[in-house]
This record gives sequence, structure tokens and C-alpha cells, in this order.
Amino acid sequence: MNGVSLSVNRAEVVGLLGPNGAGKTTFIKILATLIEPDRGKVFVGGYDVEKHPSKVRRIIGLVNTNERSFYWRLTGRQNLDFFATLYGHWGKEKEKRIDEALETVGLTNMADRRFFCYSTGQRQRLAIARALLSNARLILFDEPASSLDPLAASELARFTRNRLVNEQGMTVIWCTHNLTEAEIVSDRIAFMKNGRVVACGSLEEIRHRLAREETYEIEIEYDSLAQIRIEHPYDVLKKGSSRLVLRVKVGSDELPGFISFLCRKKVKVYSCRRIEMGLEEIFRILSSGDENWLEVEN
Repeated sequence: MNGVSLSVNRAEVVGLLGPNGAGKTTFIKILATLIEPDRGKVFVGGYDVEKHPSKVRRIIGLVNTNERSFYWRLTGRQNLDFFATLYGHWGKEKEKRIDEALETVGLTNMADRRFFCYSTGQRQRLAIARALLSNARLILFDEPASSLDPLAASELARFTRNRLVNEQGMTVIWCTHNLTEAEIVSDRIAFMKNGRVVACGSLEEIRHRLAREETYEIEIEYDSLAQIRIEHPYDVLKKGSSRLVLRVKVGSDELPGFISFLCRKKVKVYSCRRIEMGLEEIFRILSSGDENWLEVEN
């Protein structure tokens, strides 16, 4: 970690993205009190993770890809019963929490099978159910859907967004490589590279700060292209009998002048629309480019 500064608000989802080795899992482990920071201060729910680790653990839930903490010869329900007892739940309240957690992750029908009979995806779902047993105010997800099929992964992201955050007011940090998940679940994206947070904000804010040039699709008359020289980078996307579509990179303040240039050259312009930068493109730029020019707002 290298000078990471990040604040997360109550009832907010922050998606933690970045290439392998960026420091995402280390960051999650520090928040979960599994490792101590060498320097700096980390507070969870107002508690210092070094001075009050036990208090921090009472208000967090952790979901990762490690299944070794489960008892393989116990059933899914028995495993949850054990961990619910550790959380301090007893009697009918404990049974209710276990039933709700199993239903949430779709394991009700598998609850009484032994853990070693579960598939990888089912084991991951049980880990999510375990995190839901606590009185957590903050849920830390470290690649929570890595073993789930795409449909189940999207459903989990929507469940987190709707049930945990919107309805129950929980705070979530969602560490993932899955860009679709991050877009579904996150209020803000924090992008890490080489142990630093190099960009943080909503997708629209990050797009705006990255977009030195905007991308536009411009539909023009087919025969017009041969008559002009376009200085901006462009690709021909689609050709028709009388029209073609260009994808052009141009500064937003330069667009009016570019359209005027086409009109002066007698080019018929039928339509023009801006193409938003997708998460995949954002990931590529932040992973490979020079991030020093990017304004970071944490």
C-alpha cells in the first residue's frame, strides 16, 4: 500500500477495481483487522482497527474466496449455526437469521447437505450467507462472485444493492475484476494501481476526467469521405448503399467546429451522437496509462 486515502459513506457501495497485485486484497484485509497497517490510520465505524480490532469485527462481515474456514463434514446449516453462535445469536433468532441467509443465497434446498458435497459456487454462496449472519454495518466483498455463473453474479450484485444497501442501510466495499458487477452495484468506483488509489468517483465523474477526447458516431453521405481529409482519429464502423458511420475522437469543445468543417466541405451529416466510455475502456486506460495527470477525489 502506498499512501491510500479513501473514505466510504454510510449506505454506500464502493467498487474496488484494479489489476492483479494492485493492493485490493491487502486493503480489504486491513479493514477486516486480518493484518495491521505499517503506518497511517484506518477507522471502521469510528473505531481504530489497531486499537479496537474486536469492536471493528463486531460491525463487519467478510466474504472472500477462502473456503477453508468451513467444517467440511458439517452440513451447510450446521456450519452457519456454529458461526451464528460465535456472533452471539441464540434460539429462534439464530434460526431465523440462518433461514433468511440461506434463502438469500439460494441454498435452502442444499442446507442439510455436507459442505464437502457442495460445488465451488455453492461454497461461495455459503460464505456470503455467513457474512449476513452478523450485525454488520459494513460488508467487505473480496471477489464474492468469482465462482458464480454470470446470471448468479448479476443477481448477487443486485441483491446487495437493493436489499443490503437500499433497504437495510449497510455499507459495502465490493472488490472485483468483474466490470459488469461493479457497474451494477457501485455508487462510486475506486481504482487501485501499484498500491495507490489513482481514481475515485462515480463512473460519470471518472469518464469526464479521463476523456481528453470524446468519441462520437457521425453518420454522413457515403461519397463524401473521399472528398475530405479528416485530421482527427476515426474508424469506419458501418457502410450502406448511400451512408456510412464514422467513429471519430474529437474534443467536446472542438465538435461544433468539426461539424462546421464537414458542412463547408459539402458533406451531408445525418446524425451525430456521443459514445460513452465503458468500464472496460476505463480499466484499460487506468491499468496501462500514466495516471499522474488524473485528478483523484476520494
